[in-house]
Amino acid sequence: MKNRDKIRQYDNTLHIHFGSTGEERSVSLLPLERGLSLKREGKQLLVTSAFGGKLEQVVLESFGTEQLATDAFEALQAAIVSHGLRRRWSSRAKGIVKWGIIPAFAVIFALGLNMFAAKLTGLQAPTEAQYDPGIGTQPPAPVFTPQRPQPLQQPAPDLANIPGLPKAADPKVVREAIKAGVATGKYSVKLSEGAKGTVYIFSDPSCPHCQKFEPELEQLAADHTVEIFPVSVIGGEGSAKPIAQMLCAPVEQRASMWKAIAKGRPVEGPVCEEGLTHVRANDQVFRKLQFLGTPTVINQQGAQTPLTLPNQAAAIAQWLEQTQAQ
Repeated sequence: MKNRDKIRQYDNTLHIHFGSTGEERSVSLLPLERGLSLKREGKQLLVTSAFGGKLEQVVLESFGTEQLATDAFEALQAAIVSHGLRRRWSSRAKGIVKWGIIPAFAVIFALGLNMFAAKLTGLQAPTEAQYDPGIGTQPPAPVFTPQRPQPLQQPAPDLANIPGLPKAADPKVVREAIKAGVATGKYSVKLSEGAKGTVYIFSDPSCPHCQKFEPELEQLAADHTVEIFPVSVIGGEGSAKPIAQMLCAPVEQRASMWKAIAKGRPVEGPVCEEGLTHVRANDQVFRKLQFLGTPTVINQQGAQTPLTLPNQAAAIAQWLEQTQAQ
């Protein structure tokens, strides 16, 4: 692969970006803790993953030639095999630590704690004379009540500085781009209007994470203004066609059409060239702003949700409230 093609592993997730050889040049995050199947069909890489109790297949990336697709497929295979080896050795290491090192450390710690307690309280080990039956008395057993150790405060991981991840776009640039797109009425879909603020979502209907996010989105729509920028960076033509049908339809019909598309249901209407142009434009904005994946959630100031924030309505609503107050 060329220099701009990246396959990196972070915990149980593969960060994939075929920036040089891929046709779509999309950024994908593959969760390795769930079962997934990867295969090549012609010039495309397809990934099948268990989602919501059923299997979903999406286009991971398309390539100009079958040889490029084969090279990418072999590189992904190597990354997945490497992940399996790491997990195997990690499991063995944890077993050694759990059943060998930790018990030994506990014994050493207990001995050290007793010695420290004796020094702290001024007690000394009893002599043989003190335990002589002729004396008739024995010293009382020393009592020591250890203090409960205080838990260590671990700092939250700074996921924004993971090597290989692109730097987040300037919120001012993001805000202006979104503002211009919404003003035309051609590139986005307004799902709702609410008094608690506005949230913008870049979403691909073929993305399993986006489908899982839809119920949370409905909760946000209850009291927030929700604007969807539909993209096809995950599903390719499989997403572009229904999105184009939606963007070709009258504005008042688009919200209901999006809900159907997000659930995998077909919609009626022509696929006009203008709609396809708008989908491609959204894809281009998505890549220019270097968003990591879908769904991407953005507030009115143009800031993206932190990588540590779960895609849950309550967490996002709290984040929106906090950022609006700043």
